[in-house]
Amino acid sequence: MGALRLVHVSDTHLSPTHGYFADNWAVFHEAMQADPPDLIVHGGDVAFNGPASPADLAFGAAALRALGPRCLAIPGNHDIGEAPSFSRLAQPVNDARMQAWRDHVGPQWWAEDVAGWRLIGLDTALMGSELPEEAAQEVFLAEALASRGGQDAMVFIHMPPFDADPADTAFSTSVIPPAPRARFLDACVAGGVKVIACGHLHVYRRIRHRGMDIVWAPPTAMVDVRRVQRQRRRFPRPGYLEWRLEPGRAVHRLVEPPRMFVIDVSGWTATSGGTTTTLPPRA
Repeated sequence: MGALRLVHVSDTHLSPTHGYFADNWAVFHEAMQADPPDLIVHGGDVAFNGPASPADLAFGAAALRALGPRCLAIPGNHDIGEAPSFSRLAQPVNDARMQAWRDHVGPQWWAEDVAGWRLIGLDTALMGSELPEEAAQEVFLAEALASRGGQDAMVFIHMPPFDADPADTAFSTSVIPPAPRARFLDACVAGGVKVIACGHLHVYRRIRHRGMDIVWAPPTAMVDVRRVQRQRRRFPRPGYLEWRLEPGRAVHRLVEPPRMFVIDVSGWTATSGGTTTTLPPRA
């Protein structure tokens, strides 16, 4: 079994009516055309505002298909909404929003075997939702890990499991809620997961937890310079991650293309409730 080159891209926020981030996406598209990887995984927030506009989902899905290489995707909060009790944007995940994702993009969770690895994609909007799909996804994760044989496991999620403290019980819309977080991490440890790949917070980061690497992909869309400098003491840049997978080994590198420009939304989010979804249309 040979090595596989996988690109993890996240937080693209695409839309036919709110095209603020189209230039950076065009740079990513060109990079995938020039040097196609074996597989692309989109880590969520394909769309600018999918819960309010299924047309954004359709537009984003078409952009993924146009990349060329095969692409798998998982939903983000800007695609499918949020767990009802942990909703910042008043866009709770529901049947209609889940169906729109499935119609335009694909399944909410999936598993794929490549290069001695089992890749698993999950929907973090379900975690803490108390919907029937939450329990079904937990069963799926347990079964996917139990049946992987001698393969290593890598799990893709949109929201990170936690920020600094996995035991933090404070209310947050930035990470998986406490109760489902504990179940998820316990399942990953018990199932032998080696890597958790996430996004959502628009900054690259890597931490080690209970024998697992947790790696956050940067966005291609926008960054919040003030927030990241305050919290991380680094200047955030757009980009993506390139993984090389082979049996028993996974390494990655951060790619920050020089023609991906830093689109800083600090000023807008500071005066508009911390969200870009209120930006006016821009063709």
